[in-house]
Amino acid sequence: MNAFVLAAVAAPLVAALLPLLTPLGQARRRARISAALAAALATAFVAGRVDGLSLLFAVLVSTLGFLATTFSAGGAIFERRVGDLVGDPEESAAWSRVSVYFALLGTFWSAMLVVVVAQNFTLLWLGISATTLATAFLVGFAGEAASLEAAWKYLVLCSIGIAFALLGMLVLAHLSLQAGIDPAHALSWTTIAGRAHDASPALARLAVALMITGFATKAGLVPMHAWLPDAHSKAPAPVSGLLSGVLVSCALYAIVRTLTVAGALGVDAFARELLLWFGVLSTLGAGALMLVQSDLKRLLAYSTVEHAGIVALALGFGGTFGTLAALVHVAAHAFAKSSAFFAAGLVQRERHTTSLGQLHGLWRSGGAGKMLLGSLAALGGMPPFGIFVSELMVVVAGVLADRWIALGLALAGIAFAFAALTRAAIDIESGRSGKAPSPRASILALAPASARAAGLALAGATAAAAAPWSALGAVLRSAASAIAGSNT
Repeated sequence: MNAFVLAAVAAPLVAALLPLLTPLGQARRRARISAALAAALATAFVAGRVDGLSLLFAVLVSTLGFLATTFSAGGAIFERRVGDLVGDPEESAAWSRVSVYFALLGTFWSAMLVVVVAQNFTLLWLGISATTLATAFLVGFAGEAASLEAAWKYLVLCSIGIAFALLGMLVLAHLSLQAGIDPAHALSWTTIAGRAHDASPALARLAVALMITGFATKAGLVPMHAWLPDAHSKAPAPVSGLLSGVLVSCALYAIVRTLTVAGALGVDAFARELLLWFGVLSTLGAGALMLVQSDLKRLLAYSTVEHAGIVALALGFGGTFGTLAALVHVAAHAFAKSSAFFAAGLVQRERHTTSLGQLHGLWRSGGAGKMLLGSLAALGGMPPFGIFVSELMVVVAGVLADRWIALGLALAGIAFAFAALTRAAIDIESGRSGKAPSPRASILALAPASARAAGLALAGATAAAAAPWSALGAVLRSAASAIAGSNT
């Protein structure tokens, strides 16, 4: 790995540790935010040293990593022991120390950068494995029985998933060696894509199926999604935002790289068909399950499964336009879902609950409720948010691919999800709450940095609507064309 790229990857972990040298209190909080900003800006080091797709995902990871760190340092979560994290003192019990949380968060951020800047499946797989370890501790950070159970389920099921991916990589390496590729580059997707292959179709399908299934487990696609609702709903709000908005995107990135290899091996049609039906099952199944959720964070977690399904669906439709739609949706969803979990954390901080049955009158209670309403509208695909544009693009991609049955089933799932989010928004924003917070307890006053982080994420979800027609759109179109071209 290039020294500049290595520096960009290490920056978040270093930024998490350096503030320990500063005094406790506001000085350390400011130091954490400043160090996180420097780590995010260090992503510029990878420009020109990786391709456009890696650069896009690296910027996405670092932008939302910075916002999650800012949210965490802003004081919205380290206040109480029940329902979220622990008290503000850094000298609390070893497992509940704030410094441990930020060290794990920095490790998580760096591991995700490893995934997206890797140039081969070996390093990518190691990065995904590292994210599994770091986030397992973050999911169970609150120390409650439900959180620890969710962390254990997450660790076990995702470990099984990445083991499947590893098996697929071993089969792929075997095929590469048979094709005369240097062992040092046997798992480099660039090298594999650049060589003509006469691989065994059965082995090629086996390798691709194992890798897609393994990475799809990490992405939470149905039927490998069982860990996701528990982990994403029990983790602290900023960690939930990163899990849903960024880590799932990294897993989808791994699937995109697998598609590149599938094209070189001549099994791209098989790979896209597999993804198509993973997408249909995820969109339809998660959309239906969203209708019966009674907890805000679980509702958002199932929404993640639905949106991951939409990305898989777009990749399954194929072509340059379908791939472009998938990439735009990844970016739009990352910001919208991070904003939603951040806003849910603010609401939880104010109301001390995420039960939909106990959340009413949020519109009248202050800024947190309004941010949550905007985030739910963004996730529902309402204009002017980016998901509105990307979902329209996915529909067009389905029409162009002439996959009417898959598109119809997916649209039913999207309709279910829209209904669930709309009902939740109406229920929690309207009415009056018997436990409205006092002005002194306003989250905007207590944790302004956290509120700004949530607002910036929501702004990103809005700006994503212009992505296809911006300078970023040129990068997206180039990446989509390269991926689609490798599969022709």
